[in-house]
Amino acid sequence: MAFLAVGDLKEGMILAEDVFIFGNKLLVPKGTELTDYLINKLGFYSVQRVKIKEISSVDDNESEDLSVASYSKRLKRSSEYKAFKEEFFKSIYKFKTNFFEIANNDEKIDSNELVGRVYSVIESSGGINVFDMLHCMREYDDSTYVHALNTSLICNVFGKWLGMSKKDLDALTLAGLLHDIGKIRVSDSITRKTEELTPSERNLMQAHTIYGYEILKNQDIDERVKAVALMHHERCDGTGYPKAYKSSQINDFAKIVGIASEYDSLTSARAYRDPICPFDVIKQFELEGLQKYDARYILTFLEHISSAFINNTVLLSDGQTAEIVMINKQFLSRPVVKAGSTFIDLSKNTDLYIKALV
Repeated sequence: MAFLAVGDLKEGMILAEDVFIFGNKLLVPKGTELTDYLINKLGFYSVQRVKIKEISSVDDNESEDLSVASYSKRLKRSSEYKAFKEEFFKSIYKFKTNFFEIANNDEKIDSNELVGRVYSVIESSGGINVFDMLHCMREYDDSTYVHALNTSLICNVFGKWLGMSKKDLDALTLAGLLHDIGKIRVSDSITRKTEELTPSERNLMQAHTIYGYEILKNQDIDERVKAVALMHHERCDGTGYPKAYKSSQINDFAKIVGIASEYDSLTSARAYRDPICPFDVIKQFELEGLQKYDARYILTFLEHISSAFINNTVLLSDGQTAEIVMINKQFLSRPVVKAGSTFIDLSKNTDLYIKALV
């Protein structure tokens, strides 16, 4: 057994004692095998050192032949991913302080500083697809701050797909970052609840859109950013909230951020469920997208997001692993994959489907 700094921890190490945080709250119990997610969680809560019981096969994992490892495993060991992850969490800590001061102390928003930090995360990726980076971090569950940065990153890429000007792209990036700031005024007992919300709790949760607008309304920022905080849960068929607006009443930026936010929420871990496979989310968007979302935006998003996963390794429903090699434009959730030396068109082999990215 030995005490190790959190920065020296590796996946597979075993905790020799319980780890507690403020208020004597148990964070990670004794005997837990550390994952990349848990190591970063310890850092997120400012844990400095922990006692390690033993190390299980860390060296074996390190010696794995990278030529046969999945794309995600190879990416996780790259210097670009490590730099991205470091910059990502550095920014999360900063945003957590910024959002608290903005929401509770009326601190003036420095748009350039906030957007600049998002760009620093993008630049740290070394040009690697942001969606590939985010997929490698899908176990990180922090429903306000991680989701805010994820949505901002997705919005930035989305805006480029739409051919936005630099001014509009910066505003959309800021809108994605601040869209859920109203959740700061919703109790953690609601935002982190693992069971189904009661009707009264659901009303309180949905009020985050109104709180967000109230927080931002007097700030000297682009008016579209304020509209996004209020409207990002509105849907074109009138099924959204808080006003049940129809398509013509919803701000265009709110339509775009609504898609990005929903995609990130579904594909990320939550306290009450594991991440949903991106291709299941794409299928859901295909089935209901043209009713709930503006066709100009949802079609652009789906075509590009599907293509973003080319070369990724996937687990098929029959247990085979395969590589995505081509997208079917008419069936975006069912691409062509290569399993060993066999090419499989999932749009024609309907008994098979993508179960997970690996």
